[in-house]
Amino acid sequence: MGKIFQKSFALLVFSPIFFGILGGCDKTPPKTGTLMDFVPQNAAVVFKISNFENLRDDIDNNSLLSKFEKTAPYDFFIQKKVLLQNLRPSSQSLLCINQINDSLTAYTFISGLTKNLFRTDSLQNRTIESLILDGHTLQRITLDKEVAYSTIIDSVFVISSSQQLVQDIINRKTERDETFKKVFNLPSSNGFTAILRGRKVALNDSTKIAFTSWSALDVAIAPESIKATGITLATDSIPQLLNVFEGQVPQQNDISALVPTDAIGALSFTFNDAEKFQKKLRNFRDEKDAAQTTGIFGSVSEVGSIHFKEETAIFIKSIDASLTGDVLARYVSEKTEFRDIKIRSFSEPALFEKTFSPFINSEAANFVLQLDNFFVFTESEVTAQKIISDFQNNNTLRNTSYFENTATDLSTASSLLILKMKGEFSEAISGFFNEKSNKEIDNISFEAFPIAALQFSFDRNFAHVTLSCKEAGAGAIRKTGSVSEKFAIKLESAVLGEPQLMDGHNGHSNIVAQDMGNKLYFISENGKILWTKNLGAAVLGKIEEVEISGGKHIAFVTKDAFHILDRNGKDAKGFPIKFKDNVTQPLSVFDYDNNRKYRFVVVQGKELLMYDQTGKPVKGFSFGRAKSEIIHSPVHLRMGNKDYIVVAEESGKINILSRVGKTRVSVSKTFQFSEIPVAEEDDSFVVITKENTKERISQDGKISSQKLDVGSNYWFAILGNTKVTLDDNKLRINGKLAELPLGLYTKPQLFTLNRETFATITETQEKKVYVFDKDGKILNGFPVYGTSAAFLGQGNGKNSKYIVVKGDSDGIILYSSN
Repeated sequence: MGKIFQKSFALLVFSPIFFGILGGCDKTPPKTGTLMDFVPQNAAVVFKISNFENLRDDIDNNSLLSKFEKTAPYDFFIQKKVLLQNLRPSSQSLLCINQINDSLTAYTFISGLTKNLFRTDSLQNRTIESLILDGHTLQRITLDKEVAYSTIIDSVFVISSSQQLVQDIINRKTERDETFKKVFNLPSSNGFTAILRGRKVALNDSTKIAFTSWSALDVAIAPESIKATGITLATDSIPQLLNVFEGQVPQQNDISALVPTDAIGALSFTFNDAEKFQKKLRNFRDEKDAAQTTGIFGSVSEVGSIHFKEETAIFIKSIDASLTGDVLARYVSEKTEFRDIKIRSFSEPALFEKTFSPFINSEAANFVLQLDNFFVFTESEVTAQKIISDFQNNNTLRNTSYFENTATDLSTASSLLILKMKGEFSEAISGFFNEKSNKEIDNISFEAFPIAALQFSFDRNFAHVTLSCKEAGAGAIRKTGSVSEKFAIKLESAVLGEPQLMDGHNGHSNIVAQDMGNKLYFISENGKILWTKNLGAAVLGKIEEVEISGGKHIAFVTKDAFHILDRNGKDAKGFPIKFKDNVTQPLSVFDYDNNRKYRFVVVQGKELLMYDQTGKPVKGFSFGRAKSEIIHSPVHLRMGNKDYIVVAEESGKINILSRVGKTRVSVSKTFQFSEIPVAEEDDSFVVITKENTKERISQDGKISSQKLDVGSNYWFAILGNTKVTLDDNKLRINGKLAELPLGLYTKPQLFTLNRETFATITETQEKKVYVFDKDGKILNGFPVYGTSAAFLGQGNGKNSKYIVVKGDSDGIILYSSN
């Protein structure tokens, strides 16, 4: 954002707030008009106050203003409080602030003379002197080195910290500006109105720019928020930036859909006639020659900038993205691609500064990318990738509760919208007063105030103004979605299969993945590659996690070997076991009694081999060979106090065995097995056939059939008491429908964390990862970007979850969700 808006934000937004510390407010002011004649010349701000005492209480109770107790503005009020707090106006009063010089501010209080308005009798350590100036009597009041000057003119009481200002008021050297009178007399529905003089504000070290003339804002100070609404006027006598919006119809501000939550500020301005808007900007800059137009902005309705600590990005929003893309084509060249979004080089990096200065002052629009109807221009590829990630992961302002709360005060369409985030408004505030405040403000935490918004909507010859700054509760400060990208990492070649999460030591998790070079990677939750191992072949199916001799291990098979590795990538004793014949199914791991006395089952065609954790064949297991190919990894199911091992054959035969491999349930019927493994439901064996028939087999071998009214891509899975089904885009969890957008989806998977069950599923065309709870409700912050089925695991914290998924073809992404 240009420096003009850093300064104008402080002037137009926080002047009323922090100069308000010097005065009082509330209730609707009576319309007198007489007090206006006593306002000193060149007042920076004039406060109209109906209830001085109420305002003092409101300021004391406001959680934002109280943070500035030790800063220069607040300290200024503290030094004057003995005098100001002894004022007891019973009708409307004015508090005027004049900036005498860079380091000196003076106040003037004006009110109709009433009984007990200002009683000095009870003040201790006071000195009162009478002075005669220009035939008027005034009092010089000294109290603990604090000096003020008071007088009475035509039944109006005036007290000021500046003798010169009182003398000027006596001599009628008061504010005569016609625009000031106009805004002063505007009707108000509030008891506290701030009238602000439009100043020239610094654009850079040598240039100042006039933004507006006078503003009148009704200020509402609540314990947890500050809100101001009103109007601002610009005059034609001198160039003022607000006037460039004349004749433009405010358009919808969609910037919140694009701004990442960790940005520190953003600006959006809109127009419905780009050519007219650019012409007015050129006139404002006093440019005689019309700049050559590129035609890029003809189909654009919103332009703006996004500020990070180290860089500024620029965006335009198009009403016809294909048309804007066509016009941009001559200025771009292929650069790279990130998560299916092209990042291109842009040959006109100074275009936006030339076209939209002083709104945009960046000359480094080096790269361009497109996100829906937004075209975003960045200084670096790193920032381009960050904006893409945050947009795809819904990690933007629109998805936060605190912006949603602030947006209730704002119009959906405006001419100019300024956002300050992460407490960055503090720098603008302190810089407006003096350098001393900068140091005093450094240690103030603004975490509870994540955003302040200032909005202008031009309407004929004036603009509506809205300011909103609200405290967010501890839960609301976090992103509504509370999902963040913990890291993204690239492997040496494309990811093979799907990355998985493994429980690690001391509550930490690890990621295990393989690339197309058959290299196995073991990665920490912070994205560090702990070790790699060349396997020489692809892992079949899922990698299993086991605990042997008190240590965490991983177990899996390739086509020619059975591996068990410890957490350092070392082979367990007795492993790997090499095979001459090919392994044809993923490894099965049985832990019958949950006592870590594992049985590892390896399938080679028709043959089934069972090993213990030392790599030795299990003696006494009698089922050695099926009559036809085994088409699924064998499954262990426990019903009541009985264990069952289920082996499905290509012929349609189902073998339901005991622990020792003998037939435990005889089934006479054969089935057309689908890819869905045999599962247990309600103490029965469930087979989903290729014909979408649900076959139930009781423990005594009885069979019942149910024809399912589902599509061809139906899937069924069950974990404990949670069942999930997918039928096209209809996801049901325990019978509760979660209707998904139309698309192509991975098989839903179930995971249990901290006794809660969750389902994950990925739409592979739009590359969106969804996570649902057992009641079918999507978790906040999802979907996020991903290109594979997602694996869910325990995060670093009781309520924290990790989600690992493939990103680009060679990339892995780990998300953290609270």
